[in-house]
Amino acid sequence: MRAKIITTLGPGGWETYGRRFVESFKKFWPSDIPLEIWHHDVTGDFPKYEGVTFRALEATPSFQKLKAKLGTEAKDGPTLQYCFKAVALASSVTPDLDWIGFVDADTETMRHVDSQLLDQIFDDKVHLTYLYRKSVAESEGSWFAFNLATVKGASLLADYWGLYDSFEAFHFKKAHDNAVLDRLVVLHRAHGLMVKDLSAGALGLDAFHQSPLGAYLIHYKGPDKQTIANPALGSPARYEMLCELLTASVKATGKANIVEIGTWNGSRAIQMAECAFATGIKSVSYVGFDTFEDGNDRTHEGHTKPHANSWLVSNRLNNYSRLMSRKGLTFDYSLIKGNTLQTLPNSGQVVKEVTFAFIDGGHSYDTTKSDYLNLAHVPYVVFDDVIAQEEDGAPEGPRLVWKEAEGQKRLITSGDGYAGLKQTISLGVVVREGFPSPELRTRLQVKPVDSVDKGEQLEHITENGKTLQNWIGTYQAHTKTALFVSAGPTLPQFLDEIKRRQSEGCIIFTVKHALPVLKKAGIQPDWTVILDPRPVDGKSTHGIIRSDLFADVGPQDRFLFATMTHPSVRKVLEAKGAQLYGWHAHTNATLKARPAAFDVGTVVIGGTCSATRIPMLAFVMGFRRFEFYGYDFFYPEDTNQDAVKQSFMKVSLGKDQKSYLTTGELVAAMQDLGQWNKWLVDNRISVKFHGDGAGSAIWEQTVNNYTAPTEYPF
Repeated sequence: MRAKIITTLGPGGWETYGRRFVESFKKFWPSDIPLEIWHHDVTGDFPKYEGVTFRALEATPSFQKLKAKLGTEAKDGPTLQYCFKAVALASSVTPDLDWIGFVDADTETMRHVDSQLLDQIFDDKVHLTYLYRKSVAESEGSWFAFNLATVKGASLLADYWGLYDSFEAFHFKKAHDNAVLDRLVVLHRAHGLMVKDLSAGALGLDAFHQSPLGAYLIHYKGPDKQTIANPALGSPARYEMLCELLTASVKATGKANIVEIGTWNGSRAIQMAECAFATGIKSVSYVGFDTFEDGNDRTHEGHTKPHANSWLVSNRLNNYSRLMSRKGLTFDYSLIKGNTLQTLPNSGQVVKEVTFAFIDGGHSYDTTKSDYLNLAHVPYVVFDDVIAQEEDGAPEGPRLVWKEAEGQKRLITSGDGYAGLKQTISLGVVVREGFPSPELRTRLQVKPVDSVDKGEQLEHITENGKTLQNWIGTYQAHTKTALFVSAGPTLPQFLDEIKRRQSEGCIIFTVKHALPVLKKAGIQPDWTVILDPRPVDGKSTHGIIRSDLFADVGPQDRFLFATMTHPSVRKVLEAKGAQLYGWHAHTNATLKARPAAFDVGTVVIGGTCSATRIPMLAFVMGFRRFEFYGYDFFYPEDTNQDAVKQSFMKVSLGKDQKSYLTTGELVAAMQDLGQWNKWLVDNRISVKFHGDGAGSAIWEQTVNNYTAPTEYPF
């Protein structure tokens, strides 16, 4: 088999991660697999390595053609960057190749790449190997490889490059590398294309480390390229609660000695270790039990995920351990393979000093009971997949054993679904006498629903899409600071500061309810975000006629206008001469409909309201420094209920459990923010919340020991 690996580097990439990538590649990959590095906008010479070729994208006619066509937009980077992988792959093809693979340059190879991995990533029985993420119905672009020894594999690569070379890719609603490849895969599969998903069964967004690649390589994240991918990102919400329980146990016991029944692919082990290290502890011990590749009676035990390979999981954890050691931290681990009905009773000495146990193995009563009895001495025990009430199809073991257990007990509902059941999954917590019960409250879960029906939203999108003339795109990251201004009660105390910060060059993004407040204070926001499918003459949930919010709008006002917004809002703003820039909001209604109007303009994901959609809008527009004002999500205690549409409720947040008067709509926004905080950290965004509202409390509650970069390599 003749194979070649390629990657791409941009400005600053060599110093930040490229050298590490090349030197680890040379050390651990077979010498007969050459490496080609395609770079752009890089000055100076590269070191020489045997078997490594450095090539300039600018030297290819295809790249020059694309750069000329894209014009000034190419200077901003991202639109042009969509072409990099396709051009590099196509330009690297030679007649003697059987396989050509792409791997991100922000990876590091940690051990010798052997036939076990090569047979997986270059599987001659298929035409393409890649990483698919079921949670977002999209592949991960950190790895894919084409079988050029086959007509179908070579044709797929030709079409992949052709969509960019012909500019057709830029008519799609998503033009980035993996989205375009996914679209082609669907078409080619109809004509016999055979595809191998290396990350089958993966949970969340990090497919790379849940594939065989994760046993050999580490994929770094963030601008500094020193952080591993967050195993929790995009994963079920209850694992966040699991980490909060673990954090409480570390504070109570002073140790992080963890046992997990049901290690699976190792993601939860790393997530728990990361949470433990975030408390400031320097050493984590982990013991994982699983049947791994030996499997078990899946029907009897209630399992649906594919079995993981113990060798791959062990080496993934070994890579993590080595990475932690570079930071002066210790992650010791051991994996015990087999059915826990036999292995756990024989592991008394191994689990003797355990302080936290997570039971998520076999779900039958007998297996769960045995697992718990052998861990009943552990100060903190958490059962996964506890379904509170009896229901057909629900696993009975966790529910019954948790109910029978003695000690301090709590049931924490997560909101995660379980195989179509009416109920959602709960975590069952058992705390041994003599240890404090975690000071966690059962979370208030609000499931947002679209405020108008699907058909009406799609009508709005179609009508607005035909009328809007200006659209936002995607832009190169830059150094400016974005001030996000919402309409919370703490906003007035910061108006002078916001005005000063704007004069110093900061850019203001605001919501419609804060617009009149800013204008009255003499502040002209740079952007006002509109995301509301309801008529302009109706009352908002805050009890204000929407048209009143736009009373002082004029030609100087610029709006980021979501196409799902009610057309009556657009007409009012147009009549006042306001500048409208369109974008598409991804909602429940558009998730499956995929409206044709989305072929023009940028689709932006995010929260359920404009305040929590702003961070992604700013990110798309190149901002990486975010500051939040008025993100309070509460009403003053003396607010009249009659003035607000939704019923009031009280929620408690933060380490001091401060109470806030709020509504279901604002709780949904709080939930959005809790999820976005993780995204902000994972993408190494500089973040600052101003004021003592719920936004600040949520930031402090969901983020531990985060230090943002002071500089970015832009």
